[in-house]
Amino acid sequence: MPRRTMSHACLLVFTVDWADTGVVVKYPRNDGASDALAQEWDHLRDLAADRRLAPWRPLLPQAVGARPHRGPPRRPLVQTRLDGVPPGPLLPGRPHELRRTVTAALGLLAALRSATGRRESAADHTSDWAHEQLAVLAAEIPPGRPESGATALDPLRRRLDGALAGATLTRGWTHGDFHVGNLLLDEDRTRITGVFDWGSAHADGPAEIDACTFVLATREALGGPSMGHQVADVLRHGRLPSADRDLLTAHGVDPDSGGDPTTLPLLTWLWHVSGNLRKTEQFGRSRHWLGVTVAPVLREAARYPGTP
Repeated sequence: MPRRTMSHACLLVFTVDWADTGVVVKYPRNDGASDALAQEWDHLRDLAADRRLAPWRPLLPQAVGARPHRGPPRRPLVQTRLDGVPPGPLLPGRPHELRRTVTAALGLLAALRSATGRRESAADHTSDWAHEQLAVLAAEIPPGRPESGATALDPLRRRLDGALAGATLTRGWTHGDFHVGNLLLDEDRTRITGVFDWGSAHADGPAEIDACTFVLATREALGGPSMGHQVADVLRHGRLPSADRDLLTAHGVDPDSGGDPTTLPLLTWLWHVSGNLRKTEQFGRSRHWLGVTVAPVLREAARYPGTP
């Protein structure tokens, strides 16, 4: 049984092949990773049980065996391996491939929003969609960093509360980390054949953030600014760039969310940052990551009217 192995900061990931099928094994290196894998196992079971997702069942990994736990010994997450090929690097010099990949990804998200979501006032979900994520930032960024503590996060909380008060978003299945690296495609890049890494998923999340995550992450992958600098620019200028707005609109996402045009990118950034901090404490300890991903947004949020 050949194995292909990948090592992450807190995970050992490998595939086990036999005949024409196989499984992916994620083995935790620490207790935090065990907890994250247990949560992902729960999400995969919930996805499998959701009848609304029946047409897309082949695109979703299935949890195999027992739920992961801390141990000893630590128990891994085992899931079915999906068909398809990794998209590979996105290259601006190959616009046809890039366009097919983007269209396939955003088209899939539009279908999932339609099948599992409904439009609701974001103000009714501020606690679940923003305050819980802000609490992760407060807990996981070590004290003493400019990005930590109530002084740094209070202006961001006020900005989010104000933005969500007038916004309308789709409450439904939200992947939470939807970028090209978590997708598999068919050979000609016209169809998504697999979506994996559902550890940050939420059955009742703000579903539009997946499309916005994909757009921002794709721009960064093509050599553009980091997500932190992109969202800081949105706060500075009051809206997403026209090309990004047009792309989202073409795939059923209202870039203005029925209110403040900065709401969707800011909420997307918050879920991206809190999701990474939940995965491993190394993000909170990385001066580089904090400097390019977190600090630029907090600096701009501090300029929000009403900030002392």
